[in-house]
Amino acid sequence: MKIVIVDKAEVELDARVSQLYVDGKAVPLRLVEMLVLGHDVKFTSSLVLKLSKEGISILCISKNNENMALTLPQFSKNSEIKMDQYAALNQRLGMAKYFVDEKIVRHGKHLKSMGIEIDDLMWKEKVQNVQSVENLLGIEGNFSKVYFQHYFSQFSPTLHKGKRSKRPALDPVNAMLSYVYSIVYNLLTAKLYMAGFEPSISYLHTPYRSHYALSSDFMELFRSQINEKVLEWFTDGLLVAEDFTFKNAVYLKYANRKKLWPQIKSLMSTVSKEADKEISLIRTAIA
Repeated sequence: MKIVIVDKAEVELDARVSQLYVDGKAVPLRLVEMLVLGHDVKFTSSLVLKLSKEGISILCISKNNENMALTLPQFSKNSEIKMDQYAALNQRLGMAKYFVDEKIVRHGKHLKSMGIEIDDLMWKEKVQNVQSVENLLGIEGNFSKVYFQHYFSQFSPTLHKGKRSKRPALDPVNAMLSYVYSIVYNLLTAKLYMAGFEPSISYLHTPYRSHYALSSDFMELFRSQINEKVLEWFTDGLLVAEDFTFKNAVYLKYANRKKLWPQIKSLMSTVSKEADKEISLIRTAIA
């Protein structure tokens, strides 16, 4: 499936027959999974209806990357999956352990690729022996602190403050992590929704207001992959400190965002394929 990204002013969007037209260039609608809009574009409500009918989600991103809005297609199939999802709350701890266990494995592999060894077995044993989701979240949080201590050590000290900061991000590395996390979180939300899941009902994370907690569960499977790419972009010089604004918070400048879209699009496509497999596994587990 294809991620279509439009981040240019005054672009006209249209859909006729089975094609999406972006400034006159055609893309088959059957190949489009998500339309990402990073700038004001011209389109009609008829286009939104057409995209919805084709099962295409729309992700809008503000110019300073601070706000994102996801529009999902009208979709009411697979109600039996939602029933199974609710029923599986009876085995919430076991389901939650899967996400944390996989996080430890994947983050551990990332650290090893950088020549850093951690005691994976010790962390996995803690996960297996824990008796509550609350304590499991404590283990996950402690593991994340250890991971990020090693992770930030791979960057120049001028690019980070040595710890994870979210709202607001306080340095360029955290700004990029939050930005890409948010994009992938919305992608996972759309995929879970289209697969028939209720994205706000979760196993590891606690549902809260407008939070799609199941998307956050799935995010644990892909954070190390995102972290690896962010490190690569800074290490290769694709990103530098001058690409960011430093005011009340740190954001990637809009003018410098465009150079990242090919890399982000590639990452989104990879995550999309892998997420399909993970969603299938969870579907089997709760059936």
